[in-house]
This record gives sequence, structure tokens and C-alpha cells, in this order.
Amino acid sequence: MTRVTHLAAVFVENIPELLEDGILYVSRECRVAMHNCACGCGEEVSTPLVRTEYELILDDGGPSIWPSIGNHDYNCGSHYIIRSGKIIWAGKMSRKQIKAGRAYDRLHKRGRQTLPQAAMAWVRRLWAALLR
Repeated sequence: MTRVTHLAAVFVENIPELLEDGILYVSRECRVAMHNCACGCGEEVSTPLVRTEYELILDDGGPSIWPSIGNHDYNCGSHYIIRSGKIIWAGKMSRKQIKAGRAYDRLHKRGRQTLPQAAMAWVRRLWAALLR
């Protein structure tokens, strides 16, 4: 397989069993967009279209998905942004960056914390880091 440079959005009720390269399958019913990894490795990439995960934006140039697609758990380790249907390659992330990004995602999914809650969470993390 070869690297993909563009993705075209195709709206479907259900995601097909076999995904075609260069197509971003969007199911509003399932609240998900899926595509084959843009690097050409053949892995399927699922982007849940919910507030705490990914956002799909459609314009005349094509689909945009934010935040970036980070396939850090795949062998390819690819990392890219889909903007107006174009694949924009991003640099590989270090394990430390991936860990920090996942921690941020977990906090974001919990919703806003009050200042005392956030401060206590920070103190607990600091204390745990000091005890290592």
C-alpha cells in the first residue's frame, strides 16, 4: 500500500467491513469517522465524533478532523492532521509527549474541575512523582 495524501468524506449509515484508501467514512448515526491509516500500513483508524474526542468540520476543500490523528499504538506510529481533505504529516511524538497528551485527554473527559479539586489533583500527582 502507498501513502495517502488526501481523504474524501463519504457519508454512510454503517461503516463498511472493508475500508478503501483515501476515503473517510462518516456515520452520523454511529457518531464515528473511520479511514485506513494514511501511511498505507492498512490499519483502520477510528475517530469517535463526540465532544471529548474528535471534531469533524466540512468545508469546500473536504473534511477536517481535530485534534491530530496519533497512531502511537500501531507499528507505523504515524501522526497527522486531516485539514480540508489533505493529510498534513506531523512529527513523531516521544513517549513522554504521548503520556502527557493522554493525561490531558483524561482530564478533559472528566470535565471542568473546581480550583480546589484541580489543586488537590496536582498535589497528589506531585506527591506520587516524589515518591517514585
